[in-house]
Amino acid sequence: MYTNSIKGWMRQNDLQWLYETAKEMDNIVEIGSWEGRSTHALLSGCCGEVSAVDHFLGSKSELMSSHKATTTRDIYNEFLENVGSFKNLKIYRKDSLEASKEFKDNSVDMVFIDGGHMYEEVVADINAWAPKARKIICGHDYPLKRVRRAVRDTLGEPIRNNKDGNIWIIKK
Repeated sequence: MYTNSIKGWMRQNDLQWLYETAKEMDNIVEIGSWEGRSTHALLSGCCGEVSAVDHFLGSKSELMSSHKATTTRDIYNEFLENVGSFKNLKIYRKDSLEASKEFKDNSVDMVFIDGGHMYEEVVADINAWAPKARKIICGHDYPLKRVRRAVRDTLGEPIRNNKDGNIWIIKK
């Protein structure tokens, strides 16, 4: 069973799904990496390149709550301490929509979206990254009403990694 001790919001069953699914992919893009909890699972499973896309400044809508740490800590440095030793890691330290322009359509096996959690942010990430994915586009926090609505409005009804899982999945 895969596990890591990096701080974050990803549950064990979701980490396990990311790790197992990553084994089947040649390359992956992760939108929103924070301190690297989910990134570590993807890097550990995937033999190919894993691109971490994050500006490491936190989501504007969460700066007074779950991303308040950005006001006192260097999240990017913590990310590097946690996953910087992986040889298959490529970092895009920038906004998701800006980074999406650097990838050709159908150039990535899997895109995992866990950036901003507001409806508009999720829709924008899906619209920017769905064309890049060859096999799977998926994301985190499906139980959040605004995330669930954004996924359904743009991609339709997804499958889930398990009945209690937070990951939504659309296979191409």
